[in-house]
Amino acid sequence: MLSLKSKIIAGLAMVAIYGLLAIGLALSLPSSNVIFQKYDDRVDARFTDGSRQTVVAFDYGNSQLPAAPTLFLEEPDVLPTYAEMETFFDSHETLYTALSKGELQVIDSNGLTHRVTSKPREITSLPGLFWLQLLCGLAGMAICILVWIPAKREIAINSFAITGLSYVLFSSAAAIYSTRDFFIPGSLFIWLSGINHFGALLFSCSLGAFLWNYPRKAPSAWLTTAFYMSFFIAIIVDQLQLVNSPVVGFHSWVMGIFLLGLAGAVWQWSKTQNQPYHRSALRWVVISIVTGTAFFAGGMILPAILQLAQPASQGLLFTTFLLMYLGMALGVVRHRFFNLEPWWFSLWSWLLGGLVIMLTDIVLAMALSFSGPVTLTISVALIGWLYFPIRQYVWSKIFIRNQKELEDWLSQALPVMLEAQRKNQWRSGIEKALQAVFQPLSIDSQSIAATDIIILDKGESLAVPEPMEGITWVLRHAKQGNRTFTQHDIGIARLVLSLYQLVNQAHLAHAKGAKEERLRIWRDMHDDLGAKLLQLLHKSSDTMKPLVRDAMRDLRDLLKNMEGESLSLEAASLQWHEETLRRCEDHGTYLDWQSLPVHTDLSANQFSELTRILREAVTNALKHVRTSRLKVLIDCKNDSLTMLVENDGVTHDIVQGTGRGLDIMASRARNMGGSFRHDIIDNRWQIIFSAPLSQINKIETSDMSNKNGP
Repeated sequence: MLSLKSKIIAGLAMVAIYGLLAIGLALSLPSSNVIFQKYDDRVDARFTDGSRQTVVAFDYGNSQLPAAPTLFLEEPDVLPTYAEMETFFDSHETLYTALSKGELQVIDSNGLTHRVTSKPREITSLPGLFWLQLLCGLAGMAICILVWIPAKREIAINSFAITGLSYVLFSSAAAIYSTRDFFIPGSLFIWLSGINHFGALLFSCSLGAFLWNYPRKAPSAWLTTAFYMSFFIAIIVDQLQLVNSPVVGFHSWVMGIFLLGLAGAVWQWSKTQNQPYHRSALRWVVISIVTGTAFFAGGMILPAILQLAQPASQGLLFTTFLLMYLGMALGVVRHRFFNLEPWWFSLWSWLLGGLVIMLTDIVLAMALSFSGPVTLTISVALIGWLYFPIRQYVWSKIFIRNQKELEDWLSQALPVMLEAQRKNQWRSGIEKALQAVFQPLSIDSQSIAATDIIILDKGESLAVPEPMEGITWVLRHAKQGNRTFTQHDIGIARLVLSLYQLVNQAHLAHAKGAKEERLRIWRDMHDDLGAKLLQLLHKSSDTMKPLVRDAMRDLRDLLKNMEGESLSLEAASLQWHEETLRRCEDHGTYLDWQSLPVHTDLSANQFSELTRILREAVTNALKHVRTSRLKVLIDCKNDSLTMLVENDGVTHDIVQGTGRGLDIMASRARNMGGSFRHDIIDNRWQIIFSAPLSQINKIETSDMSNKNGP
């Protein structure tokens, strides 16, 4: 089981090995004691004595080969026909064979002959253009690996990764033969040219498939298949030379497939018209691709197709492809291409951290690598006693995160659970606890409840069931992708769940104790205070009895609220109607009561809050103005309760404003997740309250959490 970073190390190691093989192959090409250079229509030779002569022909045995400037072509596929390419390869094979046998001589313009001998090529003699092409190809492939390994396996991701593979193929092959010291085996030249064509065609097809599948998938899977089928057809036509010229067999295919890919970008643009995020990402993708490919298409492909101008230097144009990959890398950060932003920073921080350590090692080694036994001893002592301990300390502090012991992750998990309990957000509590303990690169929930904690995908994922919610949390890539999940992690996850259940049980025990205390207070108030109010009612005068009855009613409502029993909206409406009608009769006011409730239940807190809002509104209507007609409308539609209280008797000199009663009603409305407004319309005062019933029940939890005691 390999961790995410182990896979990345393996991928980057393969890229490095490929680079070393390319360097070794370039060094295997021979050099000579004569330096050949092309000047317009002639070939010059510079000899070891410093003299320079124009070469007329190459002499080998009993034959001669004219010294044609075309032998110095960087890229043989710019020749008009495949036949001329074959002649080109045969000429190089002949010269390489003669050089290897020691039979090669050059004939200068004076008719003199000069022997050409072979010598091994040194790494310091590799030109800068070789390193530029090779490193750009390797960098593009490394970027693709860092995107492909952690991402989901989708057509767009796979196609993008294949462009990186094809880029390193055609750039490295061209780097070898385009920067040769003139001599190269013709058979090897043919193979390298074929690899170059293979990579270029595969690059164009993969890029087209990517553009048709990102950010939206292609309208048909056959369209993606058609791109890769065109690649196989093109490579067969080119390598078997089924046509006359490389323009028809190679360049036209590369350009045509690329243009079909750009048509995919146009299709993507039309499909993302109402999707600003995808439209912005697509714009960045197209700009990156066009920037990276336009120079090569304009400087190499089009001149080769039109045969109107000499193509530009292929080696320099290849480097512009890296602009595409750098643009895509920036797009990952800016637009979260492929949903990789969390992965991207974690991986690159690890990669760049290791690179800093490696460069520090190299610089120090170069600074201390002097000759002599004394200097060597001092260097080893400084590195072993001073540098290595400091480096290891810095590395362990910054990059190495040892597995947390019990007290470490407990200090992370417990606070987030308690905070979730305080905010009544249990689901986020267990999620944050798992995040704090395992530090996965991603964590998400699935509706399927697992029976036990299990390791998935060969250690890449850990499934942790949460029985209370009936879901399963899936953690991917532990320690920010630094390691895989092990059996030890299963034990730790069980401890986290046990802690989660323990905290939950403590919360339930606290709630149960608070409920029992409320019931005790409820019984005391019912038995003691209720009996005293009933006794006071019998002894009160007729003028005081209504006040005592109101006190008894308030006590009954309070006890019902503490008891926590629900009440239907129809029953609540009947109680409100009875109370309001009695109060209107006491003031000589006509009551227009309209109640249109549906069958729904109100919690005790809902009933209490709504009763107080209605009671305060009726009090304002009967107390502050001369109301002859009072209208009350209660309606319930679409899970929303609306209550309207309207009265006449409002004069024009009454100024609208806010009083304490209105502020209290507005506050109650906000606690219930609703709205409250008041206004004067046609000399009639209106108070309108509205709230969704699905949100009203939240006040019970908030009220209880705000109390210090029962």
